[in-house]
Amino acid sequence: MSDVLYETQGATAVITINRPERMNAMTSEMYGAITGNLQAAEADRNVRCVIVTGAGDRAFSAGHDLYELGEGGGGRGWQPHRAHRWDSGLECSKPTIAAVNGYCLAGGMELALFCDIRIAADTAQFGSPEVKWNILHGFGALRLPDVIGLSNTMYLLLTGDFIDAQTALRVGLVSHVVPGSELMPTVLQVANRIASNGPSAARLIKELAYRGRDLPFSEGLRLYQEYQRIASSHPDNQEGTRAFAEKRTPQFTDQ
Repeated sequence: MSDVLYETQGATAVITINRPERMNAMTSEMYGAITGNLQAAEADRNVRCVIVTGAGDRAFSAGHDLYELGEGGGGRGWQPHRAHRWDSGLECSKPTIAAVNGYCLAGGMELALFCDIRIAADTAQFGSPEVKWNILHGFGALRLPDVIGLSNTMYLLLTGDFIDAQTALRVGLVSHVVPGSELMPTVLQVANRIASNGPSAARLIKELAYRGRDLPFSEGLRLYQEYQRIASSHPDNQEGTRAFAEKRTPQFTDQ
C-alpha cells in the first residue's frame, strides 16, 4: 500500500500520510506525493476542501525521516532538490484542514502550518526539534510568528521542546481540541460546512487573508475592492443572493 493515500469524500479530498510504523515520518518521495496530491485537489473542480492527516493514532507526522536525511548515517544532510516541497512556494487555493493525531513534529508541523485550519486530538504533541540536530525549521520560522506570536515561536524553535494540545489551543496553534475518537468526524463536519459554502468566495477570502496580512491597511482595502468586483461578477454570487431571498439552500456550480 502507498505511503501517501488520496481519496475524495464528496467535495472533500483526504490526504493521509500512511507510514504509522515509522510515526508517519516522511521520505523525499512522500513529500513529492503529498505535493502531487495537493496539486490534484487544486485541479479537481469537484473538490472544495482538503484534509491532511496521518494514519493511526500515534502521529500526524514526526517530520522528515532522519535516517534518509543523513543517508543512513552518511551525513550528507538535507538536499532541497531531492523533494518537491509545499514550503517552496506551492499554493493551494482550496481551504485546507490539518487533522492532527498524536505527534506533529518538525516537517510534520510545517505541513500542518501549510494548512489553513488545524484541529487536534487531545493526545497531540507539537514541536520543532530540528535545532537539536543543527537543522533549520525554516517554513515554521516564517509562519509561526503570525500564528502564535514571536515569543512563543522562539521558545519552540530554540528549545526544541514539545507542547501539548491544550497549550497549542491556548497559544492559537490549533482552533479546536477534541477526543481522538472524534477527530476525523469533527474535521469532516467542518470540511463539509466549508464545502457547502460558495467555493469562489472561499478561495478569494483565503487569498485576501494571506495576501492582505502584510499590506498597509489602505492597500489591503484596495485589494479587497478588486476581489469584491471579481466575486460579485461570478454566477455563484447571483445564485447565493437569489437563494437567500428565496429562503432555500444555494446550489453553487463554481463554473
